[in-house]
Amino acid sequence: MTVSPQDFDLDAWLDDADRPERAVTVYQKAGLIADLDRLGELIQNADDEEVDGPSMGGGVGKLRAEYAKVAKQFHDSALTVRVRSVSDAEQAELREKNPDLDQRALGKLVLSEALVSPKATPEQVGKLERILGDAQFSLIVGAWQQACRSVPAVSADFLPKPSTRGDGGE
Repeated sequence: MTVSPQDFDLDAWLDDADRPERAVTVYQKAGLIADLDRLGELIQNADDEEVDGPSMGGGVGKLRAEYAKVAKQFHDSALTVRVRSVSDAEQAELREKNPDLDQRALGKLVLSEALVSPKATPEQVGKLERILGDAQFSLIVGAWQQACRSVPAVSADFLPKPSTRGDGGE
């Protein structure tokens, strides 16, 4: 059934609309990357040494098992952070309601409003920034900025591409 422009119910459509949201993954145990770097180097060195013959004590196997264990710990520390857009008008309203806040504190308040999951207070946003560090925290801020400023669009880049004779397909 086709709906004509005259019959379209904009209010019903708006009642079911929602704000743009974005999600990023951050890691509680980011310090484990140093252990993975070290183990990766040890594995590479052990692999190079085993070219001349197997090492005593199953060195590479143990190192690979340790690498897998640490990588799992890192993976298990992942947290998906979901943020929604906060309009310029909402930000201005927060600024008006909190005139005593400096720019940094206001930013934490706005981001706490933007956090969909997990919910956080402005104080927790500050703690998140301090503990996660600039690189991971900037992922969260970037996702929020993207939710606020980018037009929602779906990317299908992950879908398989049809092959043709011209690109090597059969």
